[in-house]
Amino acid sequence: MDFNVIVLDAGHGGHDPGTENRSMGLHEKDIALAVTLKVGEYIKEHIPDVEVVYTRNDDTFVPLSERGLTATRNRGDLFVSIHVNAAPNSPSAHGTETFFLGLARSESALEVMKRENSVVDLENGPGSLDLSEEELLVYELTNTGNLAISERIASMVENQFKNRAQRRSRGVKQAGLEALWHASTPAVLIELGFLSNPTEARFLNSEYGQTIMASAIFRAIRDFKLEYDKSIRNDRGNQASNE
Repeated sequence: MDFNVIVLDAGHGGHDPGTENRSMGLHEKDIALAVTLKVGEYIKEHIPDVEVVYTRNDDTFVPLSERGLTATRNRGDLFVSIHVNAAPNSPSAHGTETFFLGLARSESALEVMKRENSVVDLENGPGSLDLSEEELLVYELTNTGNLAISERIASMVENQFKNRAQRRSRGVKQAGLEALWHASTPAVLIELGFLSNPTEARFLNSEYGQTIMASAIFRAIRDFKLEYDKSIRNDRGNQASNE
């Protein structure tokens, strides 16, 4: 396996604005798209041998199931879904989180899962996807390779946010997110910060903030590719020496 096709997914879009800060007139879908497109441009410029595929590159609604399937159809080596968080009852909440698929093991992860999966309501009417604990356990058992890569990349993203972008990292978490469920590839979902926090909302809506966050995501992807390609070369070298 090579690491040459990256699918970038800007959360929400079209008639689904995602989370909002109405007093500031901000929508998750717009910030997610702006950062996603910047990540794609960084990859095209600095890792030209990597193909970038977008699930959307404008203000279009894309069903959750189609997002992950885009990665599968394009034989993606990584699926990155970019979002913005919210905690309306806790306006001081701030910081980044990066998720990979699995059982939600904390209350905050469960809240993110419920909110992101509720997009299904806009597609099919009320009744968002509810991945059972059994389904997620089976997934974890049968996709250990993808999950290991997903967790590694999620950790690298959060390290970039914390150490280079100087953002508060709330850590790497697991949750039963439908956007990731349909991707038969390593996959992560990134929450850039909280639109419900006025200070963080202003940062994420600024050209500077979007550039900082996109650059951090790009560096994590770049560093993982370098790490991955080196391990593949070493494996091939070891195989050749054993023949």
